[in-house]
Amino acid sequence: MVCAIPEERLTRIKHYYGFPCKAIRAVLEYCGLTTADVDFFAVSTHAIFYPTHPNHYTVELDGTCTPAPKSGGLLGLFKKGNFIEAARREIERNRASYEDKREKRIAQVRSAWGDFLPRHWVMQDGFLEDLGLFDERVRHYYVHHHRAHAASAFRLSGCEEACVLSIDGKGDGISAAVYKGQPDGRMELLRSSRSTDSLGSFYQAATEALGFIPADGEYKTMGLAALGKPHIGPNPFEGIVSVHDGVLHSKVQWEFRDYNKHHPDQPVPNPLSSVSYSEELKKLLDTMDREQFAFFAQEHFQKNMLDFARDAMRIAGCSALVAAGGVMLNVKANGAIRDGLEPSRFFVFPDSADSGLSVGAAMEALYQAGAISGPSRLSSPYLGHGYSEDEIEETLRPYADTHGLKVAEATHQELVRALLEGKVIGTFLDRMEIGPRALGNRSVLADPRSAAMKDRINLLLKGREWFVPFAPMLLASDAHLYWRGPSDYRYMTFAVEASEYAKRTVPAVVHVDGTMRPQVVRPLDNSWACALLEEFKRQTGVGILINTSFNRHGLPIVGSPEDALEHLMRGWVDGLVIGRRYVERQ
Repeated sequence: MVCAIPEERLTRIKHYYGFPCKAIRAVLEYCGLTTADVDFFAVSTHAIFYPTHPNHYTVELDGTCTPAPKSGGLLGLFKKGNFIEAARREIERNRASYEDKREKRIAQVRSAWGDFLPRHWVMQDGFLEDLGLFDERVRHYYVHHHRAHAASAFRLSGCEEACVLSIDGKGDGISAAVYKGQPDGRMELLRSSRSTDSLGSFYQAATEALGFIPADGEYKTMGLAALGKPHIGPNPFEGIVSVHDGVLHSKVQWEFRDYNKHHPDQPVPNPLSSVSYSEELKKLLDTMDREQFAFFAQEHFQKNMLDFARDAMRIAGCSALVAAGGVMLNVKANGAIRDGLEPSRFFVFPDSADSGLSVGAAMEALYQAGAISGPSRLSSPYLGHGYSEDEIEETLRPYADTHGLKVAEATHQELVRALLEGKVIGTFLDRMEIGPRALGNRSVLADPRSAAMKDRINLLLKGREWFVPFAPMLLASDAHLYWRGPSDYRYMTFAVEASEYAKRTVPAVVHVDGTMRPQVVRPLDNSWACALLEEFKRQTGVGILINTSFNRHGLPIVGSPEDALEHLMRGWVDGLVIGRRYVERQ
């Protein structure tokens, strides 16, 4: 992997729905490439967006790769000596047919997307034409949604052989798939579950029933669940979803509706769909409090995740497990699978939700084209774009002049001094992380030794519910102090049981149920973060900091120096590390 940028970081619309025009340009520009350097263009669906492009391939769920059909009429007309005119007529017929279908498609999309229509892929063929991605030399790959999820996990896991899981709400008619990944790169499809039998849709419906925004607030449901109580009666969700021989089954046939139409009081800037059954689930809140509802939802979800992974590993005959898909962001369920099944290796792709599909589609296209064979290893999560020191200085100067900012060198001693004064510090360093979890380069850092710091960060920056936990960033050499067991948790994809020492010394990063979601850092992962932790430990005896993503609640993680400075100017952080500078308001 060379570069990966989510469109939301550039448009400033969280969970941006639409074609990633800005991200395509940004990736090319950051890498110093033009479309003349591009061989393959991969899309994470098996639906063919642009059928008139003659050099396209469809990769189905099972890996079957089908090239575009070739016209049979031209050869016969060529034999009659009228090739040029026949070719012209054939092209015009194809174009007319495509335009007719395109107009019908636009009408369908307009009814579903409304004012968001300009973002839809059906409106982007002109953009791609101008960019040069419709050149016949460029091979288009349409990769099934769940094949792309699976490829992102297996092809970047470093595992020679593994049980591969893809599981989310729905995509290309499927909600989950099980593969066996082979040393030569083959992924053999073993099981698949229909989109109507979706565990992800259940959790999405529960999230919406609690009043959170679906496909966004599931982490709040998981956090709220920690406040419920076990063993107080039967789970009311029991049996809604179940697992049989590696396949999900649901008693509810999940249906969807327009979120904004049904929630005009809480609209989102996206054509978001929501699960209609959330209205039925909401009735349970008349009989129990929200905390217990969330607890039961998480319990039902977690049990099914454990059953699903157990069946999958048995069917695949593998002890190593790799996974992707939106539901794999549920760190409590991932921890339950780790503890209950003890896989020999368990890799969750850090950009598991749909923003990571582009990675999987690209990796699968490379495999199908014969450009790669066996899996490689994700060497770094810092694959977004970055800014040079000169660019940062150029942006910072007018802010400093206009607002009288205090600018100093960002030494680790200076930063620890600020942290010990109780300040909340944003970081804008080097390249942006992939995935929804900041890992030091676009983070907010704070002293974890007082539980009150959580409230301060929520007051300043997050503006979110108090029960949502914050994560610890810590030195690998100290991990044994804070929990028992493995310590290779680089991407905040697993929960661990906090030790008594952790509860005593760093209460701000221990959730109410006694768990933590750690990011363990080593010098090769992030030398800057390691040095800061070492200095903090030298002065406090504790090599751990609060780490949460650098974004105001409802906004994407900061994507540019201007975004970071605006967060500082609005008082959402006390200080800002931006390149080699440390900045505070006067």
